[in-house]
Amino acid sequence: MVSNHLKYRAFESNDLFCAMMNNLPDDFEFVQYQSVWKYTASPALKHSFEIDVFAEALEDQYSLIGEVKNRLSPFSVSEATAFVEKSNQLIQLENVGKHVLFVYSMKGFTQDAIQFFKEKGIAWCEDECWLDNVVYQ
Repeated sequence: MVSNHLKYRAFESNDLFCAMMNNLPDDFEFVQYQSVWKYTASPALKHSFEIDVFAEALEDQYSLIGEVKNRLSPFSVSEATAFVEKSNQLIQLENVGKHVLFVYSMKGFTQDAIQFFKEKGIAWCEDECWLDNVVYQ
């Protein structure tokens, strides 16, 4: 559902979707992305990896690189660190310019993860509207 909202709805309801997120850059706007997909690095790499959401924007707009968790425990700082490492590989492999990393977690975040996000400029969200079929404008 997160990918579907990024493909079809977020850019039309930018203010609503931005309000659901924490720690977005001041000049951030959801846009019509060139592509939105789950990124899987080539198995030919020494260490293959996956990124849940890669929403590629035009060069002067923010691309989104995201981790999505729907499970029983809050997202931890160790998971955040691993996500940043994977994201940095994707950024290098795909030559991603302007971008925002984000994490969506249904069960929230540990306090040290939130502090890590603030320090690293990573956006985060736990708003259930991201999983709704319909988002009200």
